[in-house]
Amino acid sequence: MFFFIFLLLMIIGCSSNPYKWESTQVAINNSYKLQTGDIIIKDKLITDPISWLGHSSVMISDTHIGDFPMPGSDYYTISVRAWLNEPDRKVIVLRYPQFNQQFKEAFLKNVEKYGHGKYRTSFFKNNDTDFYCSKFVWFLFSKTAQDLGYNLDLDSNNGPIVFPYDFLNSKNLKQVIL
Repeated sequence: MFFFIFLLLMIIGCSSNPYKWESTQVAINNSYKLQTGDIIIKDKLITDPISWLGHSSVMISDTHIGDFPMPGSDYYTISVRAWLNEPDRKVIVLRYPQFNQQFKEAFLKNVEKYGHGKYRTSFFKNNDTDFYCSKFVWFLFSKTAQDLGYNLDLDSNNGPIVFPYDFLNSKNLKQVIL
């Protein structure tokens, strides 16, 4: 019963947001606008249970994404063009406005340190060993800010776990207009 309720909440758990969804083709055509640290949220696909929660990843360079794609898969890097090559999906690109050179350098050190291993679900987002797509994104930003001496929580509902759509209502992120 708990699993059913949890699954139902995850499927319908998206909240309204002020952003405009774009096709992946528009994102591919405008990928030159993307920067290291940009967060890309893919929409939910009801026809595919793996994507019922949406998907998120982060730019680890101006051309590549670091991703924990699905249960049982290893972390990997992929070109943003290849990652976006899903014609039936929509995306929103978000940027942390304070992502300056100092933040970038610390962020990339954390990508190197934590970007490894297999996808593992965890109900504790502060755990630094178990990652899934949105937790990895959240953790990189949170840890980088902590390393620089301040707190940053991009999870809009501040829950113990973070879902891709939780980034959409974060007051700390702005949409990248494609």
